[in-house]
Amino acid sequence: MIADLEPFATYLQEQDRSPHTIAAYTRDVAAFFTWLNEKTGKELAPVNVTVFDVRKYREHLIAAGRKPAGLNRRLASLRTFFAWAMANDLATTNPAAPVQGQSEVRRPPKALSAQEVYRLRRTAAEQRQLAVAKADGASSPTVIAAWRDEALLNLLLYTGLRVGEAAALRLDDLVLGERSGKVIVRLGKGRKYREIPLHKEARQALAAYLKVRPGGEDDHLFLGQRGPLGSRGIQLQVAALGRTAEVAVTPHVLRHTFGTRLLREAGTDLVTVAALMGHASIATTQIYTQPGEADMIREVEKLG
Repeated sequence: MIADLEPFATYLQEQDRSPHTIAAYTRDVAAFFTWLNEKTGKELAPVNVTVFDVRKYREHLIAAGRKPAGLNRRLASLRTFFAWAMANDLATTNPAAPVQGQSEVRRPPKALSAQEVYRLRRTAAEQRQLAVAKADGASSPTVIAAWRDEALLNLLLYTGLRVGEAAALRLDDLVLGERSGKVIVRLGKGRKYREIPLHKEARQALAAYLKVRPGGEDDHLFLGQRGPLGSRGIQLQVAALGRTAEVAVTPHVLRHTFGTRLLREAGTDLVTVAALMGHASIATTQIYTQPGEADMIREVEKLG
């Protein structure tokens, strides 16, 4: 069975699925067949799997304490796999198609508080000031990295870019003017193009970084010591900044913070937020309208 997963992963790549999704789906399918083979005591091929097997697997996941979101993703992985298996004559039916998942209460994604945003921005500015004070000149690698990290933080915070989108940015994707600016995402999720206006704070931080950014043939916006700063490099830099500021943060948390602030602080409508964040559906954006645990606790405490 495991031999079937390599062409399945290739199929997912051809469908422009993200590396994270490909890894999750192949892992989910492998876990299902491992469980099924142990349950039946024999190696089964996709054509042997029945709807009863998938239903039993759902019961197994529930008994194991899987949360609805995780259970539903595993079922979605199996539906996609068996649809692919049918198209490639490895199965005659999709046994996962009739099996429904669990309904779930959607909670808003984690977003930073105003105090946490302040601590992050303050820490980035302080680190930059200390780097400049200790360095011999503006071309010092430490100084350049400090300006870069401050620009990166403000870009993510004020645009909500996915980490892969930020890593892919080139110099030509940044348009900075006196009173306006924008960042161009040429190949977002689903190969979608979008332009995001730049907030004043992001424009100023990026302009300052560009003044010290090393020249050369590489036109990636964010550079590390050995070349472009990739997705993993960005995650590490944001995490390091968070540890210093004592804030649990990732690029994805900064993305959620952007969406949450647009809706709750700026009062932006869902259609505009969806366009800014590159959501394919407004249904995805609506998660930011859901009350969080702190919101519910605050409202309950208002009772006499």
